Amino acid sequence: MTPTLSAALLLQLEAHALSLPGALLDIKWGGVRVFQVEGKMFGLISGDKLSFKTGADDFLALSGQPGILPAPYLARARWVQVHSLQSLDADALAARLAAAHHLVLARLPKATRARYGL
Repeated sequence: MTPTLSAALLLQLEAHALSLPGALLDIKWGGVRVFQVEGKMFGLISGDKLSFKTGADDFLALSGQPGILPAPYLARARWVQVHSLQSLDADALAARLAAAHHLVLARLPKATRARYGL
């Protein structure tokens, strides 16, 4: 049986995402839990699935892995959706959320990035 993302694991990942500098939670689209920094999304939880932004190379590598798909509506912006732990464990998912946070920060204006030490 495929290990799915449990409610407890999703809460743990949410806590991790919100512990990142400047991260905030917003509820959108009828209950989707969206993680943002400076108003820009870097991850979300919808039902029992986790989605997050990736770099171009990671998007191609991850989206073909078992338990990971291009995220609906967000794939063109290089987001993936994880629905099981087949390819990434909890620590790897937390690291991917932190990387998504960093990707979003890196695209912000220079003055804003400086506030975060980038």
